[in-house]
Amino acid sequence: MEDIFEQAENENKIVAVVKYPYQKSEVIAIDKGLSPIQKIVGGNIDSVYLPNIEDVHGFCNDEGLLIGLEPNFYRPEWKDAIVGPAIFFSSGDDGGSESLSREQVKKITDFLTANSVKDYGEFYRNVQTDFAYYKPKSVSEM
Repeated sequence: MEDIFEQAENENKIVAVVKYPYQKSEVIAIDKGLSPIQKIVGGNIDSVYLPNIEDVHGFCNDEGLLIGLEPNFYRPEWKDAIVGPAIFFSSGDDGGSESLSREQVKKITDFLTANSVKDYGEFYRNVQTDFAYYKPKSVSEM
């Protein structure tokens, strides 16, 4: 992970966490601007927030549910799930996207690991039961 932080600093990029459906989250260095974010999420963007993680925001595809993107991770505190790829940044003082700190990376990756969708059947069951039987995975299990 240290090489990502070094790359971001040397190449004037931003450290972010990206999560694709059914995959582990990944720390990346991404170019600044809207276009690289849209490329990752596959279209127009919508804001994504994670429960109990301050000063962090993310983006997903604005039409993910409408166009049938695969489920990615749960936000059980809010009884919902995010579909399609998602990317997360640190929130700057002005609300802009900035590089994540190492501590923020850990918080985000731990949350995403614990709440990652395993398969569509699991996703359907959790949504249909309003998360009544949902249990987050242990971070060490993934």
